[in-house]
Amino acid sequence: MIGNKSFPASLLDLPTVVESYKTYDDSFLVKAADIGQMVMVREDVDPAPEEVEYKHGLTPPMRDARRRRYRREPDLNAELVHRVEKDLISIMHGVSVSILLVCVICKIFLLIAME
Repeated sequence: MIGNKSFPASLLDLPTVVESYKTYDDSFLVKAADIGQMVMVREDVDPAPEEVEYKHGLTPPMRDARRRRYRREPDLNAELVHRVEKDLISIMHGVSVSILLVCVICKIFLLIAME
């Protein structure tokens, strides 16, 4: 409430943690807090945000920070991961690299042929 007018507000998560610092003598900075949320105050006519996380940061360089700074998780084929895991275990147990290489090449050709 400012004066006699009240404004709606929403608590939103920030896409990254922001560190805040304070100083006592204008030469040394002391870390004061890690900020992970913000209060967004809006006009009565503005709609409330639908997301819980604010997709932009606090400053212009952090615009659309979630999309630009973090990768999506890759789509991994579970069968391929299992095959690679088996091959690595066999390498660790001392199977000849040349035999393993032939097996890997055959598996790659089979995968290409199946697609």
